[in-house]
Parts: sequence; structure tokens; C-alpha cells
Amino acid sequence: MALILSQNEVKQCVSMVDAIAAMRTAFQALAEGHALISQRSAAPLIGDGVALLMPSLLRTQTPPSFVVKCITVVPENFSRQLPLTSATMLLLDAETGQTLAVLSAGWLTAMRTGAVSGLATDLMARPDADILALFGAGGQAPFQAAAIHAVRPLREIRIVNRNPDHFNRCCQAIQALIGSGCPPIKHVALSAEALRGASLVACATTASSPLFAASEVEPGTHINAIGAFTPEMCELDAELLQQARIVVDQREAALAEAGDLLQALARGLIPAADTWTELGELLTGQCLTRLQPEDITVFKSVGLAVQDAAIAQLIYQRACEQNLGVNVEL
Repeated sequence: MALILSQNEVKQCVSMVDAIAAMRTAFQALAEGHALISQRSAAPLIGDGVALLMPSLLRTQTPPSFVVKCITVVPENFSRQLPLTSATMLLLDAETGQTLAVLSAGWLTAMRTGAVSGLATDLMARPDADILALFGAGGQAPFQAAAIHAVRPLREIRIVNRNPDHFNRCCQAIQALIGSGCPPIKHVALSAEALRGASLVACATTASSPLFAASEVEPGTHINAIGAFTPEMCELDAELLQQARIVVDQREAALAEAGDLLQALARGLIPAADTWTELGELLTGQCLTRLQPEDITVFKSVGLAVQDAAIAQLIYQRACEQNLGVNVEL
């Protein structure tokens, strides 16, 4: 029997705190050699559409899990009044090969993407950090804010965005995710104003040039950058990266996709990729987190399939406990 879980059912199974704990499990397993990530692949659909496949094996769970996530991107859906992207996840028992669950994965992906920034913030940010400058007001921005607030209770969120409608929607989504403890949210037009006194920064945009100058970032700031996920994209100033302590989700993935780092590397402003610290190495104690309070730290993430495996297994277990979903004989 396989369990079919809708987006609404998935939402009932996991909180942001749960998701951050799942990311801790995922990245520790990856660092210790208990997880395998196969190369992402892309397959064409009809027209300009493409399907992206992301497989992963996680041995530390019971049962060990194998997950394949399929994300489709169909530009023509705009004229059809359908979502441009959709995501579905298949969870298998890695020992028997049997299908355990099929999950709606759009919200789940947004949640785990935010959660890894929460984990990085918990490991890398100063304990007293409490003001967040958030660049971007799209679908991922609320999850970044909620994840950071879960590990560093915020007293103010400053959103840098030019579109009032996007800002308002982002505010509502942040408030819905955080709930009654949501801090004040401020709309800011200029990066310098947003960064003044902010010890936390989150970048979740599709920018192709730096969002702010290195000189605008105050000592001791921690930055999560999750938006530049192709070699051509860029959110962070190369001079900022030259000054910062850089941690990545995985060296191999960052070297293939992280535009910020690749462009700085090409200019000779940052060390070679084999010197970059991986997030899992902070968890296993192989590397130190923050050396000095005034250090600027950067977590650069392009997203890994092992994150999907960890959170999918958690959601499956919770759904079984709560009798959610529909069991289907395949």
C-alpha cells in the first residue's frame, strides 16, 4: 500500500522547528557518509516545458529511504492559468524498493529550503542577532523569515522590495507561518537602510548582479543566500565574499551552480572550492563555525535532494500517526 498525501495534509505534518531538525539529520548523515545524492537530470516535456528529477538515498532512517522528486517547469502554463511549476515526491523503502508514499512537494520544497537556512543560522549567527534584512518578497521569502525566527527570535524584519503588492503578500505569508509571535515587518526601499544595524540577512531573489555593496554589511553579520542557483545569477558582491567566512551545502553542488561563488572564484577573489566548508562539517565538528564575533559569515545553498529524503520520511511517519492521506494499492 502507498500513502497519497495532498499539500494540505503535508502541511499538517511538519512545523518549521520539525523541518530544521530534519535538515540537521540530513546534513549530518551526508557528512558522515550515510547519504547518497545522485546527479540531477532534466528531461524535456512538450513545448518549452522541462522536468527535473532529483534522487537521494538516506540510510540513517527507519526504514532507510530513497526519494525521487520531480519538478516540472512549463512556461506555457501562464496562458493556461495553471501554475508554472509543480512538484511531486516519491518515497520508497530503500531496503525493499516498495513505494511508501506519494507526496505533493511544492510547499514541502519551500519549507525544507527555508529550514536549511534556519539550521545554518543556528550554527553560524551570533547568539544576539535579532534584526533581519530580507531581500526578495517572492514565494521563498516567508519561509526564510520563519526559519530564521525559529532559531533567532527577531525583533524586526525589514523587507527590501519595490513592489507594494508583493510586499503585502509576503507580510501576510510571514505572519501566517510565524503566528502570534511575529515581529514587526517594515518595507524598506534602500539596501543601506535595511542593513543598518541588521545582524542577519537573507537573500531569496533571481538577481543577476549583487543586491548590496560589501561596505554596507556590518561586522558580525550572518548572510543566507539561496537565490543565485545558476552560474549566471548573482546576489552577493565578490568583495563581500572575499571578506567572509563561506559555508556551502555541498562543495560539488556549489561549484556547479552557485553563481555568486563561481563569479568570485573566476576573479581570483576567493579560495578554491576544495577549501570551502560544508554545512555538515559544522555539525560533525570537523570545522569551526564563527571564529570571532565580528566575522561576516555566508551560507550559500543551491539545494540538495537529501533534504527531500529527510523531510519526506518525517512527513510520512507523522501522516501515518495522524491517519492522514489515502492508502492506495499500486
